[in-house]
Amino acid sequence: MAIQDGFTLVVMGAGVMGSAFTSAILNSSIKPFPGKIHLCVHDGANTDSLRETYPQEFVHVWNDVESRNKAVAEADVIILGCKPFHYKSIHEELKGSLGHKPLLLSLLAGITIEQLSIFTPNVARIMTNTPARYGCGMATVAFTPGTDSEKKDLVLKLAGTLGTAMEIPEKNMDAATALVGSGPAFCLLMMEALYDGGVRMGLQHDVARTAAAKVMEGTAKMVLETGEHPAVLKSLVCTPGGTTIGGLLKMEDSGVRGAISRAVEEAAEISASFSK
Repeated sequence: MAIQDGFTLVVMGAGVMGSAFTSAILNSSIKPFPGKIHLCVHDGANTDSLRETYPQEFVHVWNDVESRNKAVAEADVIILGCKPFHYKSIHEELKGSLGHKPLLLSLLAGITIEQLSIFTPNVARIMTNTPARYGCGMATVAFTPGTDSEKKDLVLKLAGTLGTAMEIPEKNMDAATALVGSGPAFCLLMMEALYDGGVRMGLQHDVARTAAAKVMEGTAKMVLETGEHPAVLKSLVCTPGGTTIGGLLKMEDSGVRGAISRAVEEAAEISASFSK
C-alpha cells in the first residue's frame, strides 16, 4: 500500500539524531508530508523540552510503554534512532504492534538490514551526521533487496531533508558510517588545529574561529561546485616556493594524510563490530 500525504510517522528514540531528522522533515515541504508525528522516548525521560521544541498540534511526545505501542500500531513509517545495542529490547517491547509491517528507517550504526528485519520486511538503513540538524548534512541510504521504486523515492525524499541523500549498497554502510557519521568530528579536529595555529600567530580568537570555519566551508563548496578531485584543487593553491607548499610538506612529514585516512578505516571497523 502506498504511503499517502498525512501519513503517521513514529520516531523511536528522539535523541540527537532522531530530533534532527524530525526537525528537518518539519522544516521541509516534501510530499507526502506527515499528518501525525509521535516522538517516543524512554520511561521517565524528560519530555518537557521536546514538547517545547515541537509545539505543533500534530506532534505528540510519549515516554510510557503503552503509548509507544499505540503509536507504533498506527505508524506508516518508523524512524529508529536508539543506541545500536538497544534494538533487540525495543523490538521485544514493540513486537505485538508491528503486524501491519510499517516502513522502518534505521539510523543505527552497524546493525544490518537482516538483523532489523525482526521489526518488518520493509527496512532502509540511513547513515547521517550532526550537520543534518542545520540542513547541510549527508545521508547514505541502503535498502532491503527488492524494495520498490515508490518506497525508495519516499525514503530518499525524507533523507534528503537532512541535506544530500545518496543510495549505496549495504556492504558500504560501515565505510559510510565512518566517513559520514564520524567525519564531522575529524573535520572539527582539523578546524580546531587551524584555529589554534591562527591564534598562535597572533589572530584574535573570533577572527581565527570564523576564518577556520569559513575556510573549511568554502573549500567544501569548491569541491562540490567544480566536481574536481581535491588533489587538483589543492595543487592550484600551491605557488612554487610559496607558503602553502611549505605548510603541506610539514603536514606530510607528520603523517597527517595517513592519520586521517586510518581514522576512517578504524571507525569503519568499529561500526562493523556492532553487528557481531
